[in-house]
Amino acid sequence: MSTAEGWLRARVSGAPPELLSTMIAALPNAPGAVPDALAGGALSLYARVANGSGGREDALPLLAADALLTHAFEAQAELDPAGLEALAIRWGARGALGEVSS
Repeated sequence: MSTAEGWLRARVSGAPPELLSTMIAALPNAPGAVPDALAGGALSLYARVANGSGGREDALPLLAADALLTHAFEAQAELDPAGLEALAIRWGARGALGEVSS
């Protein structure tokens, strides 16, 4: 179990199993900081949705992506609130998220 997975499981143990499973499956296998791992998982799901059909089958990955990105900011705030801006720049609309739809 990765550090990011452990962090996530500790905080969302009451999440619906299918949502939690989707979130965990999206986490990168490479070690890294928890906020970046969560954000990376979110971006992989956003890319999946962007390339999806736009149908109901995209709802769960989109919900999981939103949850992971939200938790990435929560993890960063716990780790070092001063790093929130840098996280937003790396992963937000002007960073990796903006590249998903390009």
